[in-house]
Amino acid sequence: MQKKLFCQLFLSTCLLAACSYDSEKALQNGDVINMHGPVYNATVFEEFLKSVQAKSAATVRIANYTPNGNPTLYDVSFDGTVFELKIDRSKNKERRDSPAIESVICTDIVTEEGQQLFSYTLEGCESGEDSDRFTLLNVLKDQDHDHNH
Repeated sequence: MQKKLFCQLFLSTCLLAACSYDSEKALQNGDVINMHGPVYNATVFEEFLKSVQAKSAATVRIANYTPNGNPTLYDVSFDGTVFELKIDRSKNKERRDSPAIESVICTDIVTEEGQQLFSYTLEGCESGEDSDRFTLLNVLKDQDHDHNH
């Protein structure tokens, strides 16, 4: 009986560990990490933008975390012409009725400069929703580019 309980507990722990995607794991994977304020690995996103400007194929993953630490992952790929955005909410316990995974095709990325931040938005998007824009990332202007996690 005790051995069976131990095995169940061990398997549950393994499943929970496999399903989580904390910011430390995201950092190890080289993801851009958005903690709704500070953005870590911002230089990875800057390199992505440089490739896009050069019309070169590129990919980037942005891990967005809620204040409770629940991730929503944006996998963005650019083939030299269009952007494919895959939104993965499967590990976000707060997603409610939002689909776990959805994909969107967009034609352009726009940088908007506000008083306090830079906003990066995909435009010309085709999805099941009415909106043709999707905000990828907001970065505070006064943020240090080498922001360490």
